[in-house]
Amino acid sequence: MMNRGAGQPSALVSIVICAYNNWPDLEMAIDSALHQSYSPLEIIVVDNSSIDATSIEIARRYGDRVRFICQPNRDCAGAYNTGFKVTSGEFLQFVDGDDVLAPNKITEQVDYFFDNPELDIVYGDVRNFQTAAGVTGWADVPTQQEEDMLEALIIPEKLGAGINTLGTLFRRRVVEKVGAWDESLYCEDTDYWLRAAHAGCRFGRCAGSPLGFKRLWEGQKTANVPATARGLEAVWVKALGYITKEPYRSLLADRLADYQFVMAITPGWMPRSEALATLGRARTTSPGRISLLAYALGYAAITVPGGAFMVRSRALRGVRRFVARLVRFGVPRSKSRFRSAPLHPWRL
Repeated sequence: MMNRGAGQPSALVSIVICAYNNWPDLEMAIDSALHQSYSPLEIIVVDNSSIDATSIEIARRYGDRVRFICQPNRDCAGAYNTGFKVTSGEFLQFVDGDDVLAPNKITEQVDYFFDNPELDIVYGDVRNFQTAAGVTGWADVPTQQEEDMLEALIIPEKLGAGINTLGTLFRRRVVEKVGAWDESLYCEDTDYWLRAAHAGCRFGRCAGSPLGFKRLWEGQKTANVPATARGLEAVWVKALGYITKEPYRSLLADRLADYQFVMAITPGWMPRSEALATLGRARTTSPGRISLLAYALGYAAITVPGGAFMVRSRALRGVRRFVARLVRFGVPRSKSRFRSAPLHPWRL
C-alpha cells in the first residue's frame, strides 16, 4: 500500500461501484478496488435491485470490507448519487459493476493531484475489452491535455475529449459544486462533463498506461444506438439552457442540429412523423447549419420512396458528397479557431 512522504498526507479515496445484475463480473470490479496500490480507501457498492447472486456473494466474500447498499433501480446516475451521500473521501472514483480499475489507478491520479493542486478532475486513458466471441467493433479513444475542455467536449472531432467515468478521479468539491448526476438522462456522463467544464472545473490529464478496463457487451446502454442518440440529443438540449457564452453556444447548436438531422434521416430509428418532427427541430436549432436545401433533402430522404436507399447506398456516396457541399455541411460559421467539424448525416 502507498504511503505518501512528508507534506503529502494520504487522503481518503471513496470508490462507488454501481451494480445491477453484474455478478460474477462485479467480483472483478470490487477486487480491482480493494487491491489498489493506494490507501486509505473506502468501497461502497450500490446495488440497483439485482436479481442475481450479488447480495449473497458480496456478504459472503467481502464482509465489512465493502459497504453494501441496495435500492430500487435508479441506473448509474442514481447509484452514484446514493453512493456519494455516504462517502467521506477527499477524492471520488465512480465505477460500473462490469468494469475494472488498473491496480495503480488511484495512486497515479492522487499523485497527479498533489503535484497539481489547482486541478478539480484528473482523467486518463481507458482500454476497452469484450468477453463475448466475435469480431471487435470498437476502438480505444486516447485522451490528451485539452486547452479548452468545454470546446473539446462539444466539437465532434475531439470525441468528447476521450473522457470516461472509469478513467476519472474527482475532488470532492467537484460534486459539491456541480451537483448530483442527472437521473433523468440516458447519457448522464456526457451531461456531467459539460456541466463541470461550464462551472469552471479544471481538468488535467494523467498520462501513462491505461487506468481502467471497460467491458463491452451487447446488453449495455451504449449498445442501443438509437437510445444513445436520443440521450445525447437530450444532453445537448439541456446544455443549450445554460451555455450562453459564444462561441460555445453556436458550436453547441450546430452539434445538436447535426444529431437531430442524423436521427431524422436514419432508417428504422423512428416513425415517419417523429422523424419529420426531429428534422424540423434540427432546422430550428441551427438554420445556418441545416440550410433550407438540406432540410428539403432530408425531408425527401424521409418521405420519398427510395429515400432510405439514398441514405445507405455506397453507390451513391459520390452524389451525397456533392450534395453535402451544396448544403454547406462542414463549412465553418466563421474564421474563429472554434470550428465545428461535421458529424455527417450521410456517413461520408
